Amino acid sequence: MLLSKRNRNDNTSGRQTKRHSPSPGGTDENQPTSSNENDENASAFKTPENQRIKSFQQGSLTPVRSLAKSLEAAAVTSPGSAKKSTSTKLMDKSVLAKQSDTSVDNLLQDAKALFRRTAVPTRLVGRSQEKEVIIEFLEKHVLKNTSGCLYISGSPGTGKSAMLREIMADMEPKYEDITTHTVKVCSINCMSIKEPKAIYSKLVSELKGPRTPVESDVIKQAEKLLNGKTKAMHVVILDEIDHLLTKEQDVLYKIFEWASIPTSRLVLIGIANALDLTDRLLPRLRAKNCEPQLVNFNPYKVEEISAIIKDRLSSLGKDKETPVIMQPQAIELCARKVAAATGDLRKALDVCRQAIEMAEIEAKKKSMANKPAALGEHKSNQQTGISTPTNTAPKVTIAHVVKVMNVVFGSPTVQKIRQCNLQQKVALGVLVVMRSTPSKQKDQMSLGRFQEQYSALCSASDFITPVSRTELNDLVSMLETSGLLTLAKAKEERQRKINLSVQDAEVLQVIREIAVLQSWIDDALKKAEGKKLLKNNTK
Repeated sequence: MLLSKRNRNDNTSGRQTKRHSPSPGGTDENQPTSSNENDENASAFKTPENQRIKSFQQGSLTPVRSLAKSLEAAAVTSPGSAKKSTSTKLMDKSVLAKQSDTSVDNLLQDAKALFRRTAVPTRLVGRSQEKEVIIEFLEKHVLKNTSGCLYISGSPGTGKSAMLREIMADMEPKYEDITTHTVKVCSINCMSIKEPKAIYSKLVSELKGPRTPVESDVIKQAEKLLNGKTKAMHVVILDEIDHLLTKEQDVLYKIFEWASIPTSRLVLIGIANALDLTDRLLPRLRAKNCEPQLVNFNPYKVEEISAIIKDRLSSLGKDKETPVIMQPQAIELCARKVAAATGDLRKALDVCRQAIEMAEIEAKKKSMANKPAALGEHKSNQQTGISTPTNTAPKVTIAHVVKVMNVVFGSPTVQKIRQCNLQQKVALGVLVVMRSTPSKQKDQMSLGRFQEQYSALCSASDFITPVSRTELNDLVSMLETSGLLTLAKAKEERQRKINLSVQDAEVLQVIREIAVLQSWIDDALKKAEGKKLLKNNTK
């Protein structure tokens, strides 16, 4: 075997040697024999692949990096490539602009969300004295297991409900640590109740569960629940408690009396706008020694409103590159205007939100006007150079705040009507109804007729208590002094002509902002329109 393999290899090597070695006496078949043949063969072998191989063998092939640089230089110097590179840069800048616009839009959306009325702030600024009084009351009665009642008053938008919610949330850990008794918290907005007496069934369902059957005598059922022998202390919060007013005020008297019983299991917290609700409408509470503890929230001042706006805007400044979206002068103007008008923080938040929306709309209009229709229109910018877009948001200026103020607060006449108290607004509403009521009597708009109409319209409502004749004359004198109505001279006081100095629409706008007066004025106007239709049909 080994010999046969060796012979086979020798024969193979001999054949290969014979093929590549020239014959001694002549020429090989693959070897050229003349110069003409050499030229023909040389031209036949000059292909791109052979040239590349030959250059590689000689070491004259250009490196890849050098070739790439030369191609890039050639592309830059060529006019066609210049257009492509410029268009590429413009596309990159347009992408950056879109990203910047997106971030600015998100910032503005977050800012508008902070100033919505439904937004819950991370913390409440100011009201430290009121907060201390409420916390002291809760610690004295809820933690020490004794009954009591608290009445929180203040104008709309002064932070009464928001402050109480924050305090109750902070007190929850302390309630859980109590070992002697348990604490049940129940919060009811009285505006959601159709009639005042429905508060008893609402208390039973909130404290015992919605599936608890309501007994025929629901007042005794609620009293047994709140004054019975139980380890649970019930904290009942009645927001807008003035909606429980009736002619006899029996509902409010009963609830406040329950909270004043020493053995009661009720801690009552009432919230309303009227400062003198308990003194004016519930005078018997003082006689029975059931008068609640009072806490008043005064309207916000300029410094407080400005601090609250800045605090909300600061939550957007977590990133150092976040732009300022409101000028300090605009914040100051908003705070001063709102504090001088009503001191209602909700009005200030509305002004800020609408001013941000106005600035956003103006910025979008400018960007659309400056935006080219096609990419080729950037030729003018190609020479001057295009700056890279920066993350800048539109700023709210003083002009924006002034425009929004004119819309929110309306005319100066409307602002003057808003500053009137409840009974003054009722008197203006009576004059509007008298204007709408047809009559053949000459003394239709006389002072005596006005006094009669006032008593009749107030008696038709369960929520408006008419004042005495002397107090009504004082109200009319104050309205005349403020320029909202005029009083003519006459021999008799009752014959004096009385008339409004403002438009009916302005009076109705302000009256309809108050829930109690809205239904009252609408019912009175419907009756007046019905009389007018009846008179036209008889003609």
